[in-house]
Amino acid sequence: MTKPVIYFILFLQALTITSQTSIYDFVDLGPFQVGYKDTLVYDTTYEYKAFGYTGAKPQFVQIWHPLPRKYSNVGYLTFNDLFSLPTIPSVSLPVDQLKKHYQEAVIKDCITENLVTGSANNFGTFTYIDVLNVMRGIKTRSTLRKTIKAPNAPVIVYHHGSNSFPFENYVMAEYFASRGFIFVTANFHLPYENMSYGFKPYEKIIKNEEENSLRAIIKFARSLSRNPSVFFVGHSWGAQMGLRALDADTTIKGLISLETTLEFKEDYNRIKELWPEVYQKIVVERAAYHFPILFCAATGQRKPFTVFKDLDALRITFAPTEERFEHNAYTSAFYLRGFITPDVRQTDKELLLDRLRLYVKHLKLMDDFIEEIRNNELKPKMDIRFIGNE
Repeated sequence: MTKPVIYFILFLQALTITSQTSIYDFVDLGPFQVGYKDTLVYDTTYEYKAFGYTGAKPQFVQIWHPLPRKYSNVGYLTFNDLFSLPTIPSVSLPVDQLKKHYQEAVIKDCITENLVTGSANNFGTFTYIDVLNVMRGIKTRSTLRKTIKAPNAPVIVYHHGSNSFPFENYVMAEYFASRGFIFVTANFHLPYENMSYGFKPYEKIIKNEEENSLRAIIKFARSLSRNPSVFFVGHSWGAQMGLRALDADTTIKGLISLETTLEFKEDYNRIKELWPEVYQKIVVERAAYHFPILFCAATGQRKPFTVFKDLDALRITFAPTEERFEHNAYTSAFYLRGFITPDVRQTDKELLLDRLRLYVKHLKLMDDFIEEIRNNELKPKMDIRFIGNE
């Protein structure tokens, strides 16, 4: 290939990147408009006491759902709108603390690291807060609609990663809602005084509370539709929670794990030390899962993930990805800074968009996996689907 041809191809690539000003230039949404609502669900099994609140454990739930296209001309919510939390005037809820932690999580997971250097990002005169504030103005494709008009839609429940926030994968939620699914997330952390977000005071730790909180959200999600199909998706700690909580659930139709982080370990003693609850469930108890599971992880190797290769599940699909796919690249919020004003200097923008192309391939794989289950298209007991940028 001659140099002029190479330069012309690079020019076209640069032109394409410049012209793609929205994450939706990459993500192919389905035929439905996307409705959004939030609500409060109280888990009366557990008490929560912090920041002036004492009472049943509050779960701040966010729901994306399909709407007919007749609603397509209404205004879209912004990323900032997803930070909003439902409140009750007469009840003191820790919403300000949660919003603060959500902001910290977005900065930590989506803004701080430069993908090229691996060190802290430098945006020139713009601070991390400045970048976040610009990101807050990005339009979603979600429309505020408090009434769900999809009584027969299949349901997806999403569990976020540790120290993260429920809408970390809101574009994934829109992707599936636009294809006819009800997509449900919730905050699986609550804040406590003098504690890092995601942690509880030792004296307030209750065995199996986290598992039961997930089951409570799944029970609520089931109530939103008459469709018996409920799927679970978890990222990082959220994926671990799916394995910890759902082995006895015979109504779950499929589980998708977006990098639990166990996939990179082969020393079982180390796994036991780092993740004792998951080790207890899958190694000691040898839990059986009555549904297919899709495991995704950026190992770069076209082979099963060691810790899960002997898991007792109806069917297992391994989806290894190129090694250069960051842990938080499985979340859509990770990519938002790639679509802010060009006045903010970003030396890793092209690499960020490269990762986005892999993210979109994961969305397609997840959609295919779920449709195979819904259509009862049986696959081998185990298969491998490598995801690369080739």
